[in-house]
Amino acid sequence: MTTSLAIVQIAGRDSVAAAVTAVRERGFDSLVPTIAFTGTETGDREAPLRAVATLRSLLAGIAEVHEPVPLSDPALWSAMNSRPAAELHRRFGVCSPCLACHLYLHLLRVPLAWSHDNAPIVSGERDTHDGRVKLSQTPASIDASVRVLAYAEVELLQPVRTASDKEIAAIVGDAWPPGETRLGCQLADNYMSFDGTVAYDEAGYARYLADYFEPVGRAVIDAWRAERAGAPATDFNAVVRGVIEG
Repeated sequence: MTTSLAIVQIAGRDSVAAAVTAVRERGFDSLVPTIAFTGTETGDREAPLRAVATLRSLLAGIAEVHEPVPLSDPALWSAMNSRPAAELHRRFGVCSPCLACHLYLHLLRVPLAWSHDNAPIVSGERDTHDGRVKLSQTPASIDASVRVLAYAEVELLQPVRTASDKEIAAIVGDAWPPGETRLGCQLADNYMSFDGTVAYDEAGYARYLADYFEPVGRAVIDAWRAERAGAPATDFNAVVRGVIEG
């Protein structure tokens, strides 16, 4: 019997709904849940494990949900999001670490996907959250992430990309406890004004995606490929600087 396996990004309710939808739509019968860390986490560290347990209950008898795999690369996160912040702001008018952080979260799963015959990766990102803007989850940035992972020959699936909050709630049903928390981030909402609005230079944002976001993603993938071929461990600061300075 052939197993159809996918790597699942686990965060909150959206990611659980995405995994369930991927199983329904693509017929996966084996899921490897992954919990990624950036070093900026705060709050309930058990929340991702409860999300995995919820996913397992929703797919009982339908798909096997393996034990979660923790993933982290602080050096990569820092090189992509922290060290170049001033230069990125100067060049593109973009200073939020949330943008490349989401790409980092996708990239972290690539080596694991490679080790499972280029298994697809399932993410719960959405174009909009019932009108709420998330600068790290825009249609343009999600499309860019899909292209970056395609460069790695890994499919990035976004099965709830157009879903509403109501549709997400219907997918998880009563299995998701009311008021359930999720792991937070010290940098949350950094791109919001105090009144909750999100304003940014769309032209600068587009340049950022084209001239930094996608190139740095491809450069990291190239570095990992070189390591697999026997190259020394990657200096990610050098990789990122090379992209920025072109």
